[in-house]
Amino acid sequence: MSDKRYLVTARKYRPKRFDELVAQEHVTETLRNAIRLNRLAHAYLFSGPRGVGKTTAARILAKAINCTTPLSERAKEAEPCRACEHCRTFEEGRSLNVIEIDAASNNRVDDIRDLRETVRIPPQGARRKVYIVDEVHMLSTAAFNALLKTLEEPPPHVLFIFATTEPHKVLPTILSRCQRFDFRRIAVPEIVTRLSAICEEENIRADEASLLLIARKGDGALRDALSVFDQAISLCGSDIAYGDLVQALGVVDIDRYFEVTDRIAARDMGGMLQLVENAIRAGHDLQEFMAGLTEHLRNLLVARTMEHPELIEAAEATRRRYAEAVAPFSEMDLLRLLTLGSHAESTLRDSIQPRLKIETILLNMATIALGADLREALDKIDRLEPGPTPGPAERNPPAPPRAPAKTPHPPAAAPRRNASPPAPPPAPAKDPERKPPPKPQRAPSLESAEPPSPAPSASPEPDPEPAPPAPPASSVQSFDAGGNMMDAVFGKPTLQRNDAPSGATDIQAPAAETDVAAPDPPETNAADAPNENPVAAAWNELLEHIKKDRINLGAMLQHAQPEGYEEEMIRLAVPDDLHRSVLTENGDYIVAQARSLTALANTPIRGIRCTVRENLSAAEADGAPETDKDIALYIERKRKDNPVVREIFERFDVEPAW
Repeated sequence: MSDKRYLVTARKYRPKRFDELVAQEHVTETLRNAIRLNRLAHAYLFSGPRGVGKTTAARILAKAINCTTPLSERAKEAEPCRACEHCRTFEEGRSLNVIEIDAASNNRVDDIRDLRETVRIPPQGARRKVYIVDEVHMLSTAAFNALLKTLEEPPPHVLFIFATTEPHKVLPTILSRCQRFDFRRIAVPEIVTRLSAICEEENIRADEASLLLIARKGDGALRDALSVFDQAISLCGSDIAYGDLVQALGVVDIDRYFEVTDRIAARDMGGMLQLVENAIRAGHDLQEFMAGLTEHLRNLLVARTMEHPELIEAAEATRRRYAEAVAPFSEMDLLRLLTLGSHAESTLRDSIQPRLKIETILLNMATIALGADLREALDKIDRLEPGPTPGPAERNPPAPPRAPAKTPHPPAAAPRRNASPPAPPPAPAKDPERKPPPKPQRAPSLESAEPPSPAPSASPEPDPEPAPPAPPASSVQSFDAGGNMMDAVFGKPTLQRNDAPSGATDIQAPAAETDVAAPDPPETNAADAPNENPVAAAWNELLEHIKKDRINLGAMLQHAQPEGYEEEMIRLAVPDDLHRSVLTENGDYIVAQARSLTALANTPIRGIRCTVRENLSAAEADGAPETDKDIALYIERKRKDNPVVREIFERFDVEPAW
């Protein structure tokens, strides 16, 4: 049996120089410059996760400070030579000038008093006496306070180096007296590179998948990864195989996670329950299983969203497998699944029945609907939104039949406003001898809307083209000037169709003196009228101008509509009180931007006036929702107002997920 002492890999390959530290270049370069320029502080604080090299860096710094080799002869003019007497005594554990203290067991005031007494003693044949205090956050408050004076003004031959994983527990008065260096977590590729170098040194064969598994088990700590590496060597010997390593470490195989997502895509609830049973029989920890599933879903999301998924910490073959397995899922599907998985991972550790909890989550994932893109769904809903129901004459206009001769003043029923009426009877309308009837004294009753029965005429005239069939009595009707009912009886139509076919004649009141009710003001063609709202013409330009400067305000302003311009004030219609409050608060800014436009340079503007219109939604103001809040408001209004959307929510018993 060999007398050579066995050392674990973490101790055997512990860095001896700054350039051997992994992934901490920001610390090592600063310390080398301080040594080279002779600008060493009297106290340093090294903080960071476990196993990333804090204590190791402190030992290298202590060794480099007391190295007797001239700087010009050292590597990079700062690295310890490891050949002088001080370097050798330190590496052999015989140095009296480097004192390491464990603050977890020496955290009382009496321990700090002893330290204060020893710092007065100068170093023995060295430049500095270095105190390395590990886990310094474990010191009590009284001990910290006892150390303050010594730490602020130590003897010139003393250097303090504190190491901690919880810097927030260190008193601010201590932190202010130290130069702080934050050590980083070590990435998986850097750990794999270090493990590969050790495998070459130790003549050990290991495939890429095995090294990646060991590196991920380290969780950013190289020391933890080296401990797992020792365990793998003890199991597999000099040839580490992935299958044996998975079984020995109790790690859930990645094939099981791919099986989970396959069953999600297939909606296989029974398969999900069987999968949980298999995981429990294999002895897997359910908390670790859920954590691995969350990472698996995250990798799928990376494969879906990125063209080159370098962010997936896996072998190249596994990355290609992720690219193939992501086909059935959209980004929204994976985001919803990842949200469920992360929530389950955080609540599983406190669950009384972890198996039931994980089964519920997996069944929920299997039954959740793979949703479509929300914007596409909104577009489909808009296309399904019902419009005005066409009348029988609109759907299938009948051919006008020939009719017998009529009286000189036959009543003609007005067609429906949404339909394009045929041409009016030519004979009565074109008779130059016909005079307008006298102004009626009272409005006819609603019953008079029914046309009377035609009577034979004494002098037959050529048969005119018959009028279209009369609508029901409940419809709003209007007649021509030949003694029939006027639009004034019911008021002027609110909407006028502008797309009537060529040759059709709109039926309107002929003149103001024939109106019974108060006459409406004459309508003016919009093309001929002067522009009374100059802001409306420049509205889009104003929106783009504000969005370039303040995008949040522009997003709110695009949901408003310019209603008018009165008394040098811009009147805006907004969908709710929030928009009114925000736009009113920023009124001066909006006015300033409007004045800067060329189109409004000659328009006097004093401010804005906002009015809430409950029927004005963000989608109506802007054409389509853009932000998440707009989509939420839009779909809720659609749900309230649109029977198609309301039926979808009630039929499928669903709620929108944002």
